[in-house]
Amino acid sequence: MTGEPLIRLLQEQDWPRIHELEAQAYAELGLSEDPQALRSRAAASPATNFVVVDGERVVGYLLTLPYPAGRFPDLARGEAAAHDERANLHLHDIVIDRRYQVRGLPEQLLAVISAAAAALGFEQLSMVSLRRSRRRWTRMGFVEQPEVAVPASYGEGAGYLTYGVGA
Repeated sequence: MTGEPLIRLLQEQDWPRIHELEAQAYAELGLSEDPQALRSRAAASPATNFVVVDGERVVGYLLTLPYPAGRFPDLARGEAAAHDERANLHLHDIVIDRRYQVRGLPEQLLAVISAAAAALGFEQLSMVSLRRSRRRWTRMGFVEQPEVAVPASYGEGAGYLTYGVGA
């Protein structure tokens, strides 16, 4: 670790490390996505995708895309086209290297994406939280939406959560 990690917009050269972090986080859970599917999601909203860097090394990322409230991407397919959605910004993937998870980076990413979403006119953030992280996100202000059924492809115990950002 070289110092305090910084959050910046995702750039093309970040993709190899994003794919590496994604595989480390999800492969053993059977939830790892095709690299092209991840890129298709990020392409839907370039101004709301961020990486966490320590020096030159990417140590975390956040991929988002406009998506209708109560719905979420199919993990088996990429996005064919961007949704013309301005009310809800879906936090599709948030991964932070294990060595950096105790440094408050999820809270910092939430502050950055909330500000970016509000500036762009979004009213709400949504996410599908895996069972192992749901408690953390609800402590940060996300609200569970039990009426939204999450498919088994997201893993056992996954839940749909929302967070109001205002406009």
